[in-house]
Amino acid sequence: MSDGTGSTRLFYLDNLRALAMLAGVFFHAALAYSPMAQPFWPSADVLNHPLFDVFAWASHLFRMPVFFLLAGFFAAMLLDKYGDGAFWQNRLRRVGLPLLLFLPLLTLAVGAVIQFGLAHVQQQPPFLTFIQSVMSMAGPPAMPLSTMHLWFLYHLLFLYLLTWCGRILLNRQLVQWLSERRPYQLVLLLILTCLPALYSVSVPFPAPEWIFPALWALWFYGVFFSLGYACFMLPTLLARFDPQRHFYLLLGAVSYAFYYALLPETLVAQSQPQGLLKLAVTLFESSSAVLWTLCAVLYARRWLDWDSAGLAYLSKVSFWVYIVHLPLLFFIQFLLIDLPLAVWVKFLLSSGATLAISLLGFHILVAPTWLASVLAGPRRRQIKLADKPPKNYP
Repeated sequence: MSDGTGSTRLFYLDNLRALAMLAGVFFHAALAYSPMAQPFWPSADVLNHPLFDVFAWASHLFRMPVFFLLAGFFAAMLLDKYGDGAFWQNRLRRVGLPLLLFLPLLTLAVGAVIQFGLAHVQQQPPFLTFIQSVMSMAGPPAMPLSTMHLWFLYHLLFLYLLTWCGRILLNRQLVQWLSERRPYQLVLLLILTCLPALYSVSVPFPAPEWIFPALWALWFYGVFFSLGYACFMLPTLLARFDPQRHFYLLLGAVSYAFYYALLPETLVAQSQPQGLLKLAVTLFESSSAVLWTLCAVLYARRWLDWDSAGLAYLSKVSFWVYIVHLPLLFFIQFLLIDLPLAVWVKFLLSSGATLAISLLGFHILVAPTWLASVLAGPRRRQIKLADKPPKNYP
């Protein structure tokens, strides 16, 4: 196992990204069969089961924070290795260009899939019923601009800008101060730092998909982005957390149990907790998010730091799958709603078919074109941590 120093190849970062991508497909598939998500999820099925809620809201707490942590790590690596100019050239090509290219296409695709659902689904979800009522109005209101699930790329660009502008703040003194803190102090600091952002929004925390950047999301996800940045700047940081990984996992599970028990039965605005109850729910939410995100990296570092051909492939196609999977999933779940199948069969069919079609689409539409270098990057390379701290502290 790597101790975070030396020239060890950090395969676990790519492998963790691959598994987080898979978790995203299963998370979105599960929402169609989640009792809590029934009022608002476009492809909500007439069948549901509470276990889908248990899985969905657990993975929701750490799945996207893991992506932001990885983004922070690689942002620090790019800045240290190539400098500001090459950093922006790389990020605008790998993040900004896909956002500009695919957001209009996905908007059209999702619109077409919703139209298909309105025309062909007999047992319509509440969301489709609402859309149908809006469209039947004499003067239907214009739909607000949305970044949909590409909000991740959108907010990443703002975090890159904030990082680039604020690098002077992360000077040697601050790095030294962080390196002197005990692990439990850093964990507590992370939990408390996330608390105000999460308290300001509904529970579970929503996807910040509207066109205006969400300040709470920049704050909350910025904490994990900063943690990833610090993991590169302080190569021994993860090793200091590692001895307590089992404790973090258990404490995160206990926090999630309380969090889930306090969640409202439905996620409509009228059932949201208030006052001290909201503070308690948010504290458990913040604790689980921080502890489980940290555990995901620590366990990946211990058990996934090896060259796996399968995980390397999934890591390579993960960006493409992330982009295209949601309209595909909606379409497939619309096809399944009226079929007399068990809820677990529908879940497995929809998630499996979405993943299979996404992978096939990569080889047909992406691999032979210039998009492969944008979405999949260059051929797999070694990712190394320096034998000493980076030469240029930001």
